[in-house]
Amino acid sequence: MIKHLLKASRSLSQRTGIAVYARHYGLNHAGRLIEPIFQTGISKHHSIYLGVDALGTEWIAENHKFNGVRLVKALDFFRNKNDITVEGFSGEYRERVAAVKRALSLLGKSYDLISYNCEHYASYVQTGKAESRQVSTLFALVLAALFIGIAIKD
Repeated sequence: MIKHLLKASRSLSQRTGIAVYARHYGLNHAGRLIEPIFQTGISKHHSIYLGVDALGTEWIAENHKFNGVRLVKALDFFRNKNDITVEGFSGEYRERVAAVKRALSLLGKSYDLISYNCEHYASYVQTGKAESRQVSTLFALVLAALFIGIAIKD
């Protein structure tokens, strides 16, 4: 299966396949899928749309909290999901191929909430830099609370 994805990533512009989810959600290769984890929408799960393999299957890559970086069939990924936001990948053809290869090269890497969560993974795949705004925001809030707590105490 990975062999088929790598082969497909080399010919992204030639693949027409039956990309049902790509058409429905307006996805492109290496596009980011964001879904709320809680109803508040404060915490979000980030995944990457890889495209259609040589056998016609659409694939999503994600860093799952229990399984680490893994591939999921789009059919399974989108089951029972109705609140997905798409952030398209704006890179050119070569950058898309590189992003798909980055996504596949990390299969099996372990999940870590603070240092390598799903947002770190999606960011790294798209930009080559593993970052998580959710973690950065959390740390900023904790530091602000500590600072306010110290200031009130004095």
